Amino acid sequence: MRPRPLRLFSVAAIATLTLAACAGDDGAEAASTDENSDNGTVTIEDDHGSHEINTDELDSVGAFDNRLFRTLEDLGVELTVAPRALMREGVHGYADDEDILDTGIHREPNLELIVAAEPDLVITGQRYMEYYDEMASLIPEDSTILQFDEALETDDFFTGLADVTTTLGTIFDAETEAEELTGALKDATDRVEAAYDGDSTVMGLVTSGGDINYAGPQSGRGVSPVFQEFDLIPALEVEDESSDHEGDGISVEAIADSDPDWIIVLDRDGMNPEDPEYTTAQELIAESPALQQVSAVQEGQIVYMPQHMYLTEDIQAYTEFLNDFADALESAQ
Repeated sequence: MRPRPLRLFSVAAIATLTLAACAGDDGAEAASTDENSDNGTVTIEDDHGSHEINTDELDSVGAFDNRLFRTLEDLGVELTVAPRALMREGVHGYADDEDILDTGIHREPNLELIVAAEPDLVITGQRYMEYYDEMASLIPEDSTILQFDEALETDDFFTGLADVTTTLGTIFDAETEAEELTGALKDATDRVEAAYDGDSTVMGLVTSGGDINYAGPQSGRGVSPVFQEFDLIPALEVEDESSDHEGDGISVEAIADSDPDWIIVLDRDGMNPEDPEYTTAQELIAESPALQQVSAVQEGQIVYMPQHMYLTEDIQAYTEFLNDFADALESAQ
């Protein structure tokens, strides 16, 4: 496995101190103290290289990676510009904050609003990652743009999620809050690790547009990091599995024939529960005749991701899901 792409240089470290950053199976990766740490400067390495950030001069911050919105909220960060159209009231505290300039969803966003916000720091990624170069050209010359998509790749997603959270905690002087988030994730991860028997087969599903689709262990939206983290045994594997929001259109009969012991489900349409045509994943599975003889259905061993998972995919949502998964696994023992 390749080394972690994310390193953190702490403003609180003594000059001779070396920090060990968690790197999953890669082992510990050292992070030395930045030589400017005594004047509020941290050095962060992201997908595009190394950046020095003066944490005392972050008066305007933009955020565009939906996996980090709620983390920034929990760290107490005030935003000046963001795609609030990608947020939902009741899920994101930023959603109804009219002081935050709204660039809109990732399809034809109004990036000129970034110019108006004059951000000192922009954090982008995932849905907005294709606009990195354009966004970089729109921020002030002495400002910084960060992107952490490499750290959040599927094969070591949870380690990357914790690393990025820790980094944001340092940038925004919120180490305690960041530690609470990463500690809760670790506790949930440890619970699943201890409870999964290593033999039970698991099926990943995505429900979208009233359809039940396959979500594979390597690329399946929402579920693949869980398969990778815990070496879950797939009930079914296919070639060229999709990573998009609809999953793979394999027949429900083929899914049923694989007879999984467990099913984990991402309800893609749960992001718009007010839609009059919305049918929950629970209803779709309960109303599918082909699935009623499946072991997981008969035993009630189905675990649903949080309703807003498709929009968030963040440390909070995965912590919630992993605790639910651990509860179910422990109850089945």
